[in-house]
Amino acid sequence: MLNEVKNILKDKSGITAIIIKDSKGNRIDINPEVTFPSASLIKLFVLLSVTKDDYKNKVKLKNDEKVGGFGMLQTLDEGLELTVKDLCYLMICLSDNTATNMLIDYLGIEKINKIIIKNGFKNTVLGRKMMDMEGQKRGLDNFTSAEDVLKVLEILFQDENNLNILKKQMCNSKLPLYFFRKAEFAHKTGDLVGVEHDAGRLFLNNEYIDIVVLTKDLENNKDGVIINNLVGELVYNRYKTI
Repeated sequence: MLNEVKNILKDKSGITAIIIKDSKGNRIDINPEVTFPSASLIKLFVLLSVTKDDYKNKVKLKNDEKVGGFGMLQTLDEGLELTVKDLCYLMICLSDNTATNMLIDYLGIEKINKIIIKNGFKNTVLGRKMMDMEGQKRGLDNFTSAEDVLKVLEILFQDENNLNILKKQMCNSKLPLYFFRKAEFAHKTGDLVGVEHDAGRLFLNNEYIDIVVLTKDLENNKDGVIINNLVGELVYNRYKTI
């Protein structure tokens, strides 16, 4: 399958990292340790930092916390109370940036980064909140690698609550495009200009396959979307009859 993956990439712009690993331990990878802008995949590491003891705690929406980009909270009224668990669902399933920032404020950037270090993630850092353009101008940003994303998914999938959250992902136009509704896929996407990511676990025939696709420096974001689409299709077709 490695040659087939390389064939998908050969005429596409940018840099791509891919890991495909099944439940039997079979694995192929390309650029697993290369660092990428994390885009919304950093939200997986925020989710990892939330404990079950946090779930019922409530956080109030404030106008100065609302940010643009993905999500619904930016359109709602100040003072709305949400549980931490509600915010986790919004952060992952709708990639809500305001929900993410509320969780980052609740947990603290320093605490999240300590958890990142404690779990041995080598290429991941939370440098700023979502849509913090001023922080970005000062050189602060969020980074990760395919290896770190695979590892955080493996940890998250050990907890049924996190698995259920990731199974309810609403953005299904990348890796699962060709198998959406045919198989269960728990995942998270991310994108920026020149960046298109998707990563998750495909469940097939009582087995599972973890798929991580990260792209950067794309001349056209369409290239990254197509890479995700074709890798997802390749993996599904390869494993659906096994």
